[in-house]
Amino acid sequence: MNGMHTYGFPTSKILGYMAGIAGGYSSLGFTKKDAYNYMDRSKRAKVVDGDMNAAIVYLEGKAAADPMSMARYNLTDEGMLGNMLWADGPSRVDFQHFGDVVAFDSTYKKNKYNRPLVIFLGSNNHKQTTIFGFGLVLDETISSYKWMLENLLEVMCGKLPSVVVTDGDESMIAAVREVLPRATHRLCAWHLQKNVTSNSNEQMFRDVFAKWLYADMEVEEFECEWAQALQLYEKRKMWANAYLHRKFCAGFRTTSRCEGINSHLKKFLSSRHTILELVQNLELLVREYRNNELVAQFSSIYGIPVMMTRLDPIEQFAASVYTNVIFTQVKKEIESISIVNFVSKRRVSTTMVYTVEEYGFPGQNVVALYDRKRGRLVCRCGFWEKEGFPCRHMFFVMKHEHIKRIPESLILSRWRKDVKTVNEYIEKTGLEDERGFLLRHGALHAASQWMLFVG
Repeated sequence: MNGMHTYGFPTSKILGYMAGIAGGYSSLGFTKKDAYNYMDRSKRAKVVDGDMNAAIVYLEGKAAADPMSMARYNLTDEGMLGNMLWADGPSRVDFQHFGDVVAFDSTYKKNKYNRPLVIFLGSNNHKQTTIFGFGLVLDETISSYKWMLENLLEVMCGKLPSVVVTDGDESMIAAVREVLPRATHRLCAWHLQKNVTSNSNEQMFRDVFAKWLYADMEVEEFECEWAQALQLYEKRKMWANAYLHRKFCAGFRTTSRCEGINSHLKKFLSSRHTILELVQNLELLVREYRNNELVAQFSSIYGIPVMMTRLDPIEQFAASVYTNVIFTQVKKEIESISIVNFVSKRRVSTTMVYTVEEYGFPGQNVVALYDRKRGRLVCRCGFWEKEGFPCRHMFFVMKHEHIKRIPESLILSRWRKDVKTVNEYIEKTGLEDERGFLLRHGALHAASQWMLFVG
């Protein structure tokens, strides 16, 4: 019972399983009440000094097995637990590699105190969800979220994300603005669309002005809808693609990954769980996501991709560098060379200026620049800035220039299959030294986990 309960099985299902093996409840040798009393005693033994204190002691004790794990918390004026943040070593290492884009959201009813649970997450080199850490907030106020973000940055050695994705919660927006003023704050497209359409039907975008012009509505109702429209416009730089389409967001347009994890949490958490049980069961959730990453990494390293574009040198190089999921997207861009038409080429000093157009869009010219001396390639379509790998126009220029390898300046490290192989470390004092130590430890941990997985 202890073993099954550790892996998240409720007592009722444990009893059903054991009764099935024993040949019925009457053959168990104990009653259902005995089992429930035993589990209750076990829970009380774990939280003998208080549930919150037991969770803190548990997190601090994990440092013996994982010296890179960290937990932060504060207390209320009454001496009760206020906010709490925790992250283990692998999560902290992942943040160094993939923490340029961070999404977070809060969810309720996952513990007996109804404390909002905050999950910080991102996208790894396989475009899978990777978890950076967890937090429990006292309430959904600016001060709580501000504390959470400030401590997240401290735990992550001061690494600053360039993009933060959240829903439209005003407290989150204010906290991000204060703690991460230079980060691009992107609002979840799904939540925005839901909030807008909830006030009308799906035709609102086309019919809203007609409604305001002709509908028989009260002044207060019109003023309320107009104020909501104005608020949405004021936040346009946080949701309109016109402002964000050239910003690298690692594929994030919504907090759907947060929603996906929240849905997945039902397998591990319930509203009856203590804080200690919540912390322990979240470790099972993280273990599952990390196993998905190991499987994808194994496929990327040992899988043999099929060459299809006839630009074998470039395609083989891309296959050797990128993870499978990224290589699939890169290959589509290489294949799309067929719809790119040559318009003109001219030399400016050491730079070749290519003008091309795409089939079906005559006259809509795209300019790409290739510096032969420095090996630098730039396209003004903005695809590389948004996606992090070369566009079809760049591959068209590579073909014309007989380039056999993608220039290193165009290979984003976060998409590489060897991103966690750290060969050089920063050996400076202060914060950089701490980050260098974290990366060294992370590289050794990743290597050992990989050895065990392959074994």
